[in-house]
Amino acid sequence: MTRTVALVRVLGAESSRLRRRANAPTIVCLVAIALVALSTRQAAAQTPSPSPNSAAASGDPFQPSLQGNPATSPRFRRPGQKRPDADEPPPTNTFAPSRIGATPSYGSPDASGAGGTGFDSLNVSRDKRKKRAPLPTPRAIVPQEPETTFTPVPTYNPTAPAPPAPQQLKPPPAEVYPQRAAVRIGAILPQPPEDLPVNNPPPEVHPVTAANRPGAALPAPGPQFYTYAESAYLPDYLLNPPPPNLQPANTFALGQLPQRLLPIAAAPDPYAALGIRAGSFILLPSLDFSGAASTNPERLPGGQGAAYIVAAPELIVRSDWERHSLTADFAGSWTQYMQDLVPSLNVPYMNSKVDGRIDVTRDTQINLQLRGIINTDNPGSPNNQFGLAQLPINFDVGQTVGITQQFNRLSVNFRGTFDRTTYNPSLLTDGEYSSNADRNFDQWGGIGRIAYEYDPGLRPFIQIEGDQRVHDEPFDRNNLQRASVGLTEKVGAAIAMFGSLTGEMAIGYVNRAYKDPTLPTIQGVVGDGALIWQPTALTTAKLNATSQIYETTVNAASGQFSRDLAVEVDHSFRYWLIGILKGGYGNDVYPGSGLQDNRWYVSVGAVYKLTREWSLNATVRQDWQIATQPTFTFNATSVLLGVRVQE
Repeated sequence: MTRTVALVRVLGAESSRLRRRANAPTIVCLVAIALVALSTRQAAAQTPSPSPNSAAASGDPFQPSLQGNPATSPRFRRPGQKRPDADEPPPTNTFAPSRIGATPSYGSPDASGAGGTGFDSLNVSRDKRKKRAPLPTPRAIVPQEPETTFTPVPTYNPTAPAPPAPQQLKPPPAEVYPQRAAVRIGAILPQPPEDLPVNNPPPEVHPVTAANRPGAALPAPGPQFYTYAESAYLPDYLLNPPPPNLQPANTFALGQLPQRLLPIAAAPDPYAALGIRAGSFILLPSLDFSGAASTNPERLPGGQGAAYIVAAPELIVRSDWERHSLTADFAGSWTQYMQDLVPSLNVPYMNSKVDGRIDVTRDTQINLQLRGIINTDNPGSPNNQFGLAQLPINFDVGQTVGITQQFNRLSVNFRGTFDRTTYNPSLLTDGEYSSNADRNFDQWGGIGRIAYEYDPGLRPFIQIEGDQRVHDEPFDRNNLQRASVGLTEKVGAAIAMFGSLTGEMAIGYVNRAYKDPTLPTIQGVVGDGALIWQPTALTTAKLNATSQIYETTVNAASGQFSRDLAVEVDHSFRYWLIGILKGGYGNDVYPGSGLQDNRWYVSVGAVYKLTREWSLNATVRQDWQIATQPTFTFNATSVLLGVRVQE
């Protein structure tokens, strides 16, 4: 190379000397000869080996071939990475990503065409750019970068441990619409499988009628415990007064009236009756059979004792409707004495009523009631005739029709009532019958109430009652005209306070005037209603007040003005052991005759529940009556043991 440079310099100097001597053609010839000589010396000094990609190797200078195996073309390698041989097979356990089941992605993501250098359209600094993922470690699942629009399937390494299985979650219970239809008494539905796949949710059935079809599978509901309606414990004496011939409760023989326990807040009661499902009605039948004894069943001064038995069936019917309502209560008894008493006290008793409510609109209701009473005068009553061989039976049939209209918080109620009272002839000890037609009468009445909901737990009201009694015979056995007109004004409130006090109570003033001028007007303060108080979950107390004016046969007396107050406390020592304590006071006044009596009673009892259907009961009661006439003063002690079966 040095000699070549020197030769160029010599030729340059020589050309500069000849420039002045020779002309242009001579100079051109000398330069060409020198270039040919230089190219010949350089080619002779270098003899490189032919390259596989050269034109000499391929045979065609315009179409060179790739170096190595075309199947494994060379790539840029990282430092330290081994160059694969041309004949080396591909690595094992490597598969191309599958496109089956992958979701395609469309469009071009941001900066998809940008290179690693130059302008970055995302305007992200270099330190915030995504770093290169580290090389995969052995014994792990190697995620493959998707080269297509489908989601790739990860490559599984058989040497890596298997991932934990997903936890099987317990499926939620099936939803049933409406649910109350599935939990009705007597509904039998199959149990669902214990474990269900996570991707198999429980079925939803709309409505339940479809679930009752053959082949339907639904979860079995829990047991439904029936609870009596509030009206069963709180008689509606205000809007539905008792029949005019129904005597006070404490004047009946022990066991003659059905015994119904007060509700206990510690619900549900595992011994409560479930009832019988009959279509859309629930039937609650029961039967009480008791054996009792009284030291003075005739209610006379110094009367003799006697034993007796009582059979008391009862049936309660409740509708199960979304709208409207129909309820019925049928209670009766038959009392049979072991001794032959005079008068005979073997008497029947029945008290039945059917209540209906028609929901015309959300704010308008029609109220209906049918009632019937089979009863007798109480032993020792002043209304009993002298020389009776058997107590006469009386009947009462009545009905009530009313309407209730709601105006926001203001409620208006009007009801019309009708009662028909009749008496059978009296059987005397001489075998003769004495007519009681003069005691038969009809009673027409009306009740109006206006109430205002001052608070959800306090609803004060004003109520006015009016009635007229018309006897079948204008004059009775004492030649007195007993037709009368009565008017009662009351002020009270319906209460639902503190979550433990419910009911309604009213106080007012009554005035009843008789057609016969010799009969004095009956007037005075009256109180009616019932309240239930639950101080604890195991104790329930009830206060009951009633006022009534009965017809009488006492000479010169206008009627029998009775006012009664009773208290009952039930305590549940256990679900199966209930203690009962009762006490009461009553006052009977016969205006015009000077006769008046005061009544007291107290009783202690217990109920032992063997099963849901069977129970035992025991009661001891003491009665006292003090009258202005000694012939009506007495005291009596009664003991009762009984068994009750219910469904």
